[in-house]
Amino acid sequence: MPDAPRHYRFAGFLLDTRTRELRGPGGTPVHLTAKAFDTLCCLLAHRDRVVGKDELLATVWAGRVVEENNLTQAVSALRRALGEAGGQRCIVTVPGRGYRFAAEVAEGAGDADDATAGPAAGPAAAATRPAGMRRAIVLGALLFGVALFAIVAWRREEPARAHPGAGPATTLAVLPFRSLSAGPRDDLLELGLAETLATRLQRAGALRVRPLAATQRLAATQPDALAAGRQLGATYVVAGSTQRVGDLVRVNARLLAVADGATVWADTFDTRIDRVFTLQDRMAGALARALALPPLPPPARTRSACDGQDPQAYRAWLRGHYLLYRPSRENLSAALAAFRRAIDLDTACTRAYADMALAYRGLAHTDLDPREMFALAKAATAQALAIDPDSADALLAQGRNQHLYDWDWAGAEASLKRAIELDPASAEAHFGYAHLLIDLGRFEEGLAQARQARELDPLSPMINALTGGFLTAARQPGAARAPLQRALELQPEFWVALLVRGGIALDRGDVAAAHADWQRAAARSGRASQVLALLAVAEVANGRRAQAQAILRELQARDAAGYVPATSLAAVENALGHTEAALDLLERGYRERDIRMAFLGIDARWNNLRTQPRFRALARRLGLADGRAYGRY
Repeated sequence: MPDAPRHYRFAGFLLDTRTRELRGPGGTPVHLTAKAFDTLCCLLAHRDRVVGKDELLATVWAGRVVEENNLTQAVSALRRALGEAGGQRCIVTVPGRGYRFAAEVAEGAGDADDATAGPAAGPAAAATRPAGMRRAIVLGALLFGVALFAIVAWRREEPARAHPGAGPATTLAVLPFRSLSAGPRDDLLELGLAETLATRLQRAGALRVRPLAATQRLAATQPDALAAGRQLGATYVVAGSTQRVGDLVRVNARLLAVADGATVWADTFDTRIDRVFTLQDRMAGALARALALPPLPPPARTRSACDGQDPQAYRAWLRGHYLLYRPSRENLSAALAAFRRAIDLDTACTRAYADMALAYRGLAHTDLDPREMFALAKAATAQALAIDPDSADALLAQGRNQHLYDWDWAGAEASLKRAIELDPASAEAHFGYAHLLIDLGRFEEGLAQARQARELDPLSPMINALTGGFLTAARQPGAARAPLQRALELQPEFWVALLVRGGIALDRGDVAAAHADWQRAAARSGRASQVLALLAVAEVANGRRAQAQAILRELQARDAAGYVPATSLAAVENALGHTEAALDLLERGYRERDIRMAFLGIDARWNNLRTQPRFRALARRLGLADGRAYGRY
């Protein structure tokens, strides 16, 4: 390699292989990523022929396994940097083969000022040095780039194209990262990178970021990134991959515009596996610049280890969080074990305490005694709030406790509104508030919150199914069909959706359809008591009292052996015409803090009891006095 700098001049541009700079007309610096620069050097060095894609990948990404898409992005970035029209003329795609540099090129040695003088040389001047010498110079530049890459732990790239930036209506989805390494997938690493990055970007406040609960549902199917973005209703989508070798991991990330599939930004980060989740501040900063967002504010509080500083604590919390949104008694119990592990590793893990409270609340829905479950839920909530009084997660848990157990309607509303204020992108907070408002008969407000929850997490079977229930309670059964159908598309045979759909069928007099849905729901739910109670209602409506009485005996036997919610027993007694027994059981439900007593004001199972003095007195004690009859769900 000669001592003097080496230059290429073409189409008004000057490329300096020693300083690794590209300057445009008038000497204006043109920013290129390291790989885009190396790709340009390779194309210039071999401009006398077509350079195959495999050759480019082997040269520019020497010794590394990467996707062809990385080369496509580098070429696209070059064309944009050279100007759309000029870039197309300089770099020509040869279908099925590769790329060729087509513009006239002049080579030179010496100072940059000398190299910028005069117009671009013609073809004769382009051959001033032998091809072997050209290749040696370019190879030296490439080796320098590789050495630089090994020294620098990470590189930042600026946006790859002009774009409108983010605004209030901009929605971003961060998809679970995909592993390109051999061997079994590391689901928690893939989800964790997405969750920590989404959490950092949410701090910007200038765009809406889809929550982990929405994106994690795509982890199993791994759809195309743009298809996933469309499913999530996103403006932009972040897709990424990981490659692990021993204790080192490479994280590749790119930002795509869903409308046209354009790559807005792409970058690669390298770190040790035990520091991988700490990359997200740098990655989030680069994405914020790509989206023309203001600088990301620092965290509102000191982070705990389970925010990503300690991978083991973070992984334990993440495992529990993943199971929390697949609610069954088994999954919720496993989630609690994971949260306890996270707390053992990090006693300041607010999120683990808050999610623990939600898990205990979930178990109360599986026919476990609410007095025991909510005592534990409230203790976990108190721990979370003691650590961070402004934790949106903890305030969500507190609001759910106040709604479903304390029947403190004003307190629940204050907690849930504060949770939404702190985290406007929380689908669960909007949904919890919707549930409260519906139970209070404030249908218009409740449905507005439910719509926001569905917009934030459009792939949630539960949010879709219960939105159908809310619409039914609000006497809009026609509008309920779409979210119910969506829930069943997302999770076929989802028993909550079948439960709601069966209620709509019964209300319109189609007892056979109701019975069929509730039979399927009973099988899918493990014969949950609330489903069996509705199945008994359908049996009575079909004139099969004996079958309804058999269900009542089954529930009574289970109650004698453990716990069955009084509302489930009351529903069967009421369907059989045993009014006083039903009222006795509802009063027992009040004493036992049965969580479904919170629905007393709108639950269609009690429509025939609403004029009963005992029922009205009970409703007043709950603060739900209302004699109106409602649709069921």
